[in-house]
Amino acid sequence: MKSNRLKSLVVIFTLLNSVLFSQDSVITQIAGKNMTTFSVKNQSFEGKGWDTIVSKVQKSDFVLIGEDHFINEIPFFFSALTNKVKFDNFFCEIDPYSAKIIESKIKNLSDTQLRNYVADFGNVFSFYAFDPEFNLLKQLVNSKTSIYGTDQILLVADRLVCSELKLKTKNAKAKKIYENIENKSKSYFAEFLKDQNKPFFMKTVEFESEIKKLLLLNLSQEEKEKAEALQLTAKIYNDEDSHHLRIQLMKSNLMKVYPEWKDKKNLFKFGANHLAKGESLLKIYDIGNLVNNVADSEFKNSLHIMILGKSGTQSSPFQGFPDEIVDENSGSFKLLKPFFDHVNSNEWSCFDMLPLRMALENGKLIVKDVKLARIIKGYDYLVIIPKVTASKFPKTE
Repeated sequence: MKSNRLKSLVVIFTLLNSVLFSQDSVITQIAGKNMTTFSVKNQSFEGKGWDTIVSKVQKSDFVLIGEDHFINEIPFFFSALTNKVKFDNFFCEIDPYSAKIIESKIKNLSDTQLRNYVADFGNVFSFYAFDPEFNLLKQLVNSKTSIYGTDQILLVADRLVCSELKLKTKNAKAKKIYENIENKSKSYFAEFLKDQNKPFFMKTVEFESEIKKLLLLNLSQEEKEKAEALQLTAKIYNDEDSHHLRIQLMKSNLMKVYPEWKDKKNLFKFGANHLAKGESLLKIYDIGNLVNNVADSEFKNSLHIMILGKSGTQSSPFQGFPDEIVDENSGSFKLLKPFFDHVNSNEWSCFDMLPLRMALENGKLIVKDVKLARIIKGYDYLVIIPKVTASKFPKTE
């Protein structure tokens, strides 16, 4: 009796594995039939895949490119794309205040002044602390594209925000608080780089106390808004279950400036988790879904592209920390194996996801992995770079 039951379980397990394998092979087959390639040439690209991307981008006013961070090839891709297509607005994964401060410095400082400013404050620019990312921002600003951030303030960007507020405030007590936050943030970060068990200043009781004191003072509307943003940011970083709050903030910040991007050509650059047109890869309706719905309300279509590397290295977010290995068989994107299996040369690969989406919707394809299903449903194109290299911070000596 037990023997028969064991045999039945073995048969069921074998059948399940067979079904999963066959579905995986279906994805591989459809992906292969809808793949085009392109390659780097003269600081840009050439090839059918590139021509397809440029053509689609030219036709959409809402272009969302979800990336894997900290690699050189992705800002290179954006740079080549923005040389082909002019955008009115660029939305990125930093806070609104840092975005405008950086944009202003690029516009108004001389080359020497800008280098000195980056040497002092560059490590609080989030992704744009890296050379290729910052150069992309300069390219966009110089082409008259407006820069907008949507995120919470970076853990160490309290220093950047307060450095500007201390120059604007007319309240002597507020100025002292801004100076204290700026100085403490810098010193705490320096200690964190030596010992990762040390906290960031924004996560301390003293920071919370300083913000509360600040909000009791007679402040300008700009100061009050930024102080409240710092307070909310600290809450997001200190609460373990705050992802929903962070996404709410990102969507709120985006809609606050809706008049600036309505009827304009807009480029969005965020982590791939955020930009699917349906459910995000992190089980929430995110920026990608919001923009998709806005485009739909204007009788238009948003374009969603996912881009990442198959192998190579990517940087740590902190200067001086070792690079990490990009391995197609590990991490959150190993589920893309049916696509990775087609990438066997030095060419970049571009997969049209529409045929896979149609097969999924028609029941011809069954995808057990929820995240993979969200990628197929949420992205129009998947771009895979065969080998990536880690971004570098600018040299300051």
